[in-house]
Amino acid sequence: MKKFLFLLLASAAFAACDNDDDNFTPDAGSYNCLLVVTDNTTGNETNRTSNVVCNLEEQSDKSVSLTMKNVKFTDSPREPVKTIVFPKLACRNDGGTTHFESAGTIVPEIDGAPYEDYRISDFECRLTENASTFHLAFICVNANHHLNHTAAFDGTIIQ
Repeated sequence: MKKFLFLLLASAAFAACDNDDDNFTPDAGSYNCLLVVTDNTTGNETNRTSNVVCNLEEQSDKSVSLTMKNVKFTDSPREPVKTIVFPKLACRNDGGTTHFESAGTIVPEIDGAPYEDYRISDFECRLTENASTFHLAFICVNANHHLNHTAAFDGTIIQ
């Protein structure tokens, strides 16, 4: 009897899984965000910028690319404005919230070039309210540039 119930349960679970990658459509779009950057060593806010655009775009391999435009970690005029890309994020839905996750180490691309010496940790990215609200937060560390900042982006979809 136990075997029968186990087989019945296993077949029901298998039938409920949808592995049809052709129907995979992650939430994608552009979001107008407020960026707040905090220096983790001092606790001081180093930059607050509105109208930072974050784009989510599905790639041919079904991963999602996250592009952040017009990003600065400090208010210093010597720091250039950058476009930062986190390529190849995985996407999962959980009760109306879409989460984006890294399958491994995130190597940011800054203005088209990979920057392996920038370490990204505590990565959190999600869409809520039918993909109309965007939240992204991560820590970026680079010992050579004395960089240890938390960046937080919060925004809404651009219609």
